Amino acid sequence: MRTKRTKIYSLVLAFLICLTTVFTNTDTIQAAQKEYDILLEEEGTAVANTELSYDFTVDTNTNISLYFYVPDVLNCDVSIYDSAGDLYGDSVIYSTDWYWYEDAGLYCYGLTCDNMPSGDYNVTLMFDTDSQFLFDIDAEKILATISDKSATLSVGFTKKLKVDNTSESVTWSSSKASVATVNSKGVVTAKKAGTTTITAKTKSGQKLTCKITVKANTYKETKMTTSDLYYGNCGLQVYSSSYATNGDLVLKCRFVNYSGYKVTELKNVKITFKTDAGKTIGTYSTKSMKMSVSHGSTKDFTLTIKKANLKNKKADLRNATYSSSGKFQYSYYY
Repeated sequence: MRTKRTKIYSLVLAFLICLTTVFTNTDTIQAAQKEYDILLEEEGTAVANTELSYDFTVDTNTNISLYFYVPDVLNCDVSIYDSAGDLYGDSVIYSTDWYWYEDAGLYCYGLTCDNMPSGDYNVTLMFDTDSQFLFDIDAEKILATISDKSATLSVGFTKKLKVDNTSESVTWSSSKASVATVNSKGVVTAKKAGTTTITAKTKSGQKLTCKITVKANTYKETKMTTSDLYYGNCGLQVYSSSYATNGDLVLKCRFVNYSGYKVTELKNVKITFKTDAGKTIGTYSTKSMKMSVSHGSTKDFTLTIKKANLKNKKADLRNATYSSSGKFQYSYYY
């Protein structure tokens, strides 16, 4: 009978039946995706109306499953007792409850106990006829999880990863430390643009990974054209922004003229950059900016907010936002 155990084990997972308040239903799809530890594995020949007794231990609060395999249908009493000898739960498997699998050549049945407390237990079986049998008790593994499967960081910024559902020690590593490093507490520090995989390994050997993508700490958007404006309007855009080596914030700007006139000057210009949390990084303002931009044309230029005037000298520009305002002065031409 032992040679058939592996084949029928996978089949019986689909048939875990609710019989009492202790033994409960299990979703068949979830059951196929979960991992289990074997708490007890027995086989032999049962004598009719003679009790069989087995001890087992549940290490952590979890769901357990009891699996039975017999060559012919029969009735079977099942009882579980806690370490104090008190009845934890019982059930009866009737001859009409078993499921037959042609390929396995055995009848199969399964019971589950949801949220079983950790501790020592004893299970008794009593068949009403002589029979060979296989009997297993499996505990659902509580697998550790990682807080993020993927994340994108700007160069110079950090993100803390966490491993939940485990009390084990965890070791951290990065597949490409030149892109991002990780310390013993799971704090990832972005170093340069690229990708790396952060791996958390539990003491028991479970590996959890997070793909980290690192991008330059630069604000960027597609350059504006006249097709982005209604006729009669102009637009002032910051299409790129980054910190200079001296700490100044450099704004690469574009003015788009679709007014129908030649623009000769911008007045009361104000550009304010803010973090994704809404806090001001810095503001550029001027009362007058001379320029000459014909209708249907654009002009690119660079503005600088000095480091001394910045309210945030190390902001995540990649996730920043900005607002711009001002007026334009134009002249008629034909």
